[in-house]
Amino acid sequence: MIFRLFAFVIAGALAAPAAAADGVIGTWMSGAGPSAKTYVFKTHDHAFIGTVCGPCDDPSTVFRVADGAVTDATHVSFSIVGGDGPATSTIALTRVDGEGSLLATVRSVAAPKPARLDGRWVAAGRVAQQNVTLKLRDGNTVWGVICGPCDKPSGVFLIEDGMLDGDAISFFIHHTERRNFMKGVITGNVMKFKWVREGRESEPGGEMTLIGPIR
Repeated sequence: MIFRLFAFVIAGALAAPAAAADGVIGTWMSGAGPSAKTYVFKTHDHAFIGTVCGPCDDPSTVFRVADGAVTDATHVSFSIVGGDGPATSTIALTRVDGEGSLLATVRSVAAPKPARLDGRWVAAGRVAQQNVTLKLRDGNTVWGVICGPCDKPSGVFLIEDGMLDGDAISFFIHHTERRNFMKGVITGNVMKFKWVREGRESEPGGEMTLIGPIR
């Protein structure tokens, strides 16, 4: 009985950080006007990661969020990899896709030299031009954001779990309740993709051609 109680306490302790991290998942904003920034967070293990951008069609403003941790119900901390801000700062975040606010302690961490993939790639969209900012980390891991139009934070989506293998590239576009899997080939300044919805690979998908990179 004591062993079972101990195991229950341990399991609850391990679940608490994950549940706390789940509470910050979504889209947040800081600042206003030209200085506004959009943050898109997702859980990773017992922490959270994501991206920050603003304006989100400018590759020079797109940075990776890492090492996200929840201190309590109203306070978080995370690192911005490659950001040019102060070593440590405090910012106020307001939720875009719901109600709530957070006070965040932010650390700026140096990033490696940009790779050949890094920059903005563009494609014609059904309503507006699609702007896809792609970046590499750890040699061949692809991440970034997609938006179009990019002046509304609710239209900014996370690009994650991507890989670059020679001229072959793949990644997921993480929409609010689903992910699209993109698989393509890079030829010069053109990327041609075929995409399908995750979990519905047997259904028809679509195609997308991106031109870039624009730095």
